[in-house]
Amino acid sequence: MKGSYSPDGKFYPFPTEEDTRKEEETLIRITEEERKKGREIVAIQGLGFVGCIMAAVVADAEDEHGNPYYFVHGVQRPSSRSYWKIPVINRGIPPVESTDPEVPQIFHRTVIEKKTLRATWHEKAYSLADIVVVDVQLDATKPQFGHAELGYCDMESFKNAIRQLGRLIKPDCLVLVETTVPPGTCRHIVKPILEEEFQKRGVDIKKNPPCIAHSYERVMPGANYVGSIRDFWRTFAGIDEVSARKAEIFLTRVLNTKEYPLYKLGDTNASELAKTLENSFRAINIAFIYEWTLFAEKIGINLWEVLDSIRVRPTHRNIMNPGLGVGGYCLTKDPILAHWAYRDIFNLITANEDPVLGHWKEWDRFSKHVGLPLAVEAVNINDLMPLHTAELTREALGGKVKGKKILLLGASYRKDVGDTRHSPCETLWKALEKEGALLSVHDPLVKFWPEIPQAKIQKDLWSALKGMDAVIFAVAHKDYFHLPPEKVVKTAGKPLCIIDAENVLNDEEIK
Repeated sequence: MKGSYSPDGKFYPFPTEEDTRKEEETLIRITEEERKKGREIVAIQGLGFVGCIMAAVVADAEDEHGNPYYFVHGVQRPSSRSYWKIPVINRGIPPVESTDPEVPQIFHRTVIEKKTLRATWHEKAYSLADIVVVDVQLDATKPQFGHAELGYCDMESFKNAIRQLGRLIKPDCLVLVETTVPPGTCRHIVKPILEEEFQKRGVDIKKNPPCIAHSYERVMPGANYVGSIRDFWRTFAGIDEVSARKAEIFLTRVLNTKEYPLYKLGDTNASELAKTLENSFRAINIAFIYEWTLFAEKIGINLWEVLDSIRVRPTHRNIMNPGLGVGGYCLTKDPILAHWAYRDIFNLITANEDPVLGHWKEWDRFSKHVGLPLAVEAVNINDLMPLHTAELTREALGGKVKGKKILLLGASYRKDVGDTRHSPCETLWKALEKEGALLSVHDPLVKFWPEIPQAKIQKDLWSALKGMDAVIFAVAHKDYFHLPPEKVVKTAGKPLCIIDAENVLNDEEIK
């Protein structure tokens, strides 16, 4: 029997043909009931770490009288990796681990109490919707480690998702793209696909042009997961004024725009560029601090103290800290999306001749496509950064790690989240494993590490410490702060090398 396993190991069989037939009937019935209540219908395409929370936020939105604006069909493909989310959500349980207490609360409130959110695998939901929010995954592919300039964006899955909408949605349905996409995607990819599919259905695209808008989130999984979507600034743009107005009404209803007003841009190209630009800025900031980290280490300076002293200057408060590396779904790929769009969507090669940027073409890696070299090099530095922690570990253990028992404290890509996608811990693990280290890992929020399936996540920290030769503080989870240094060393049972990549340890407590 085929199906999907949830992170806690429970098996959910895929729906049968009969299940699918009944599901379509259920969707039609629920939609009719909700429309009678005066609610519009929203479909969220993709229930990943953004889509699932966005679905709950939309379903939770109310007018001044406490009446929900929308009923939400959350749509997830029935894949072995993700189908389990559908039955879990429909029990009022979030499909993501988070330290934010509002996450379980908002799912219980919208699914069980208000009954304004329901998950489904059936594409019929799209034909019933007034608004579709696109939250499907779109990755940048990096074919060679440390060579982000070779990266590209495989748009096929995204195009297929848009094509599915084109076959099914009502002509006046708003398609709001929330997925982070290469600049130019809405105008040069989404619009032509929807127009083509509309014409196949006999829709007059001059009278009924597709309604398309782009609005990017600034989600930050962690202690303020829900708030980072609902209670934060949003930039948006429409493909035309009709689309922009529809998007503005929708976003004003579902987000806290009284405290965090919307920012409207004049073109979807601008909105898409804004997302990739702001994340590229952050990626460059992190890469910039890495070379200063090496300098400070070589001359025996505590860079964390230096940075704190610099941050007293208001213009420098956003300077980044050193650390293990960069992970997650945005900073590791967004510069590549823009770099790829430069050539492959906009067909620009002008930077090769630019008197300022043109010198980059002298590097072999940029000889054919200069694009956004500074942003791309930042990705390379950040991707390679965990190798420095591996080097520090090797030095601390006398020059080799082969046969040494090493415990990683943390597997997720950032503190206080359970998401391991694109985690720098993966790079560190593979580097040490390649040299023969005997590795184990503890993480209070991660149940299973899909990228390193052989890694068994230890749940008891003190048991995990026993017999270790080295411990690496790889993620700054709150559980790791204020651990008694003497107890850590005593539990290991022998001299212990400690590598703190995230400034978790307190010097005063160690003294």
